[in-house]
Amino acid sequence: MKRDHEGKKMKTLIRELWLAVTLILAASLLLLASDWRQRTGGKSAQPTYPIIAIMQISSTPLLNAVIAGVLDRLEAEGMVVPGRRNLRLYNPQGDFATANTIAQEIVNSKVDMVITASTPALQTVAKANVTAKKYHVFGGVTDPYGAGVGITGKEPHQHPPYMAGIGTFQPVRRAFALLYEMNPAIKRVGVVWNAGEQCSEACMSEARPSCRELGIELIEAAVGNTSEVSEAARSLIARGAEAIWIGGDTIATASSSLLTSLAKQAGIPVFTNDPADAEAGALFGLGADYFTVGRLTADVAVAVLRGKRPADFRIENVIPEQLKLNREVLVSLGGKFAITPAIQELLDTQSAAVQEPFTSSSRETSAEHLSSQVDPARQTSRVPWQVRMVLYSETEFAERSHDGLIDGIKQAGFVEGRDYELKVYNAQGDMSTLASIMTAIKSDHPDLLMVISTPTLQAALRQAGAETKIVFTGVGDAVQAGAGKSETEHLPNVTGITTRSPFDGMARIIRETLPRVRAVGTLFTPSEINSVLYKDWFKEALAKQGIELVALPVTSSAEVAQSAAELCTQDIQALAQIVDNLTRPGFALIARKAAENNLPVYVFESSQMGDNSVICAARDYYDAGLEAAQKAVRVLRGERPGDIPFSNTQSERLLLNYQLAQKYRLTLPESVTSGATSYTPEKL
Repeated sequence: MKRDHEGKKMKTLIRELWLAVTLILAASLLLLASDWRQRTGGKSAQPTYPIIAIMQISSTPLLNAVIAGVLDRLEAEGMVVPGRRNLRLYNPQGDFATANTIAQEIVNSKVDMVITASTPALQTVAKANVTAKKYHVFGGVTDPYGAGVGITGKEPHQHPPYMAGIGTFQPVRRAFALLYEMNPAIKRVGVVWNAGEQCSEACMSEARPSCRELGIELIEAAVGNTSEVSEAARSLIARGAEAIWIGGDTIATASSSLLTSLAKQAGIPVFTNDPADAEAGALFGLGADYFTVGRLTADVAVAVLRGKRPADFRIENVIPEQLKLNREVLVSLGGKFAITPAIQELLDTQSAAVQEPFTSSSRETSAEHLSSQVDPARQTSRVPWQVRMVLYSETEFAERSHDGLIDGIKQAGFVEGRDYELKVYNAQGDMSTLASIMTAIKSDHPDLLMVISTPTLQAALRQAGAETKIVFTGVGDAVQAGAGKSETEHLPNVTGITTRSPFDGMARIIRETLPRVRAVGTLFTPSEINSVLYKDWFKEALAKQGIELVALPVTSSAEVAQSAAELCTQDIQALAQIVDNLTRPGFALIARKAAENNLPVYVFESSQMGDNSVICAARDYYDAGLEAAQKAVRVLRGERPGDIPFSNTQSERLLLNYQLAQKYRLTLPESVTSGATSYTPEKL
């Protein structure tokens, strides 16, 4: 009996042991399988991302909307690395020599696809891509069939097999019909256009017969660049134009703020084929929703990246139509133009937003948005301040400065539409346009003018009027720019934040990371005061470390690549590019030449780290904008700008690409690494 009992106990113990062993084995196998999946199918855990080049020909509301739509859809479809490090964004700001150089750079680089916005961008890349045959997706194009890039029709066999995209032919005839419906007595309409642009010619081929059918004389003024727009527009007004039309012409579109200002002075409206223009002072914009156009363009790109052949696509004309109307402009025309019941029905059925005067939104001003810091007089009177902001060009530096200014004003408790009304102007890098903007602002008598960059500050000092209160940011040296004698002794109507780069700190970093360095190279622009000052300051800072600065001048964007190549042949051990408006758009070319010559690149702008730069010592332009906003708020609350000293931004960032530092065998002492943020490009 006892043996039987012990035998049963033994059998029970063995069964329990086997159960435990089985469970352990099962868990181990599960872990091994999981590990095997991670090792063999780990691509889902560490996804690969396509490298995508995106090029727009210039910065206009239309093209910016297209690009915003492209980026929105790419991110939604999981095609973008956090921080967008797999994207290469290019914008030659309307300079076609730079555009051609950029196009060559794109097709010769390791990109999986290029996406272009605008007809000129399509044409430029298509020409450069004939041999490389990179996948090319386009959008924001008026007439792809007439663009001269090998697209002869809609069908898949009627375009190059590596190219796909969508066309968006603006509803030109409907825009003129709408104008005529609002004012059947109109007899003359003026247009500024560039005969060298295929997209502009395509729109003109619609406008001319439309005007003949309506009994309207179309008065034309041809231009070759934005500097000619002002004179051309004045000639149209002198010849009796009763309205000005902006179609698909990129030069006219880039100068829309100038055309609107001149038309307003003459008491006539501007109408366009871009709905966004209604927000900037056009009577109406009838055209496509270009943000949606951008998203549809990205849909094509995503399909190609996921395996569909570009050769399988039809080239369709897509117009997600939208009408926007500016009622304030309508009222200012004194009853010459009117909204008919048919137009009102169109607005209602399309749910088109009727733009209130120059405000960016109609946000609710609920109690939680209010601040005890808001001027009590303003809260009582509800009379909004008139605020103007002017950018010299559309760059990341300008955008971050702009965002910092806006957010800083909001943080003070001011609400747009209730406490202030804001108009933002962009000169698109054109000095004559900038001068016209400042003249228009002077006539508006705003409560405050906020300017970004040295050229913009100088134009404001010359032409905005001594009574206009000015707050600046993004300026290297306001004293040298003509704003005063010192930070405390300056013009009574000016104050702001300077953003002088940390040259002493950079010189020390170069010495510590390259102990044997003898000379460093940079390019500078003699016509830009900031560039010359930065070059001189950097030279002085490097001299303190026993380092020579080899600085070569560039006078146009077309010279950047050649000058960079020449600079790299000098006896230099590194390239450290100072910041200016000319070299910014071509920095990728500068960095490429340095890489070809095995030279490490040091920069003063964080956005340039994505172009294989090793170290960045930069000001944070967003933070500088916040600091300038604090001064702007003080001015709005009644302080005299002359009583508020200039000050240099307190912001500073140090970024370090450890991978490139190892490649170039840089020395990395703790004095450098302790204050640096690691910049590691995502694995693509």
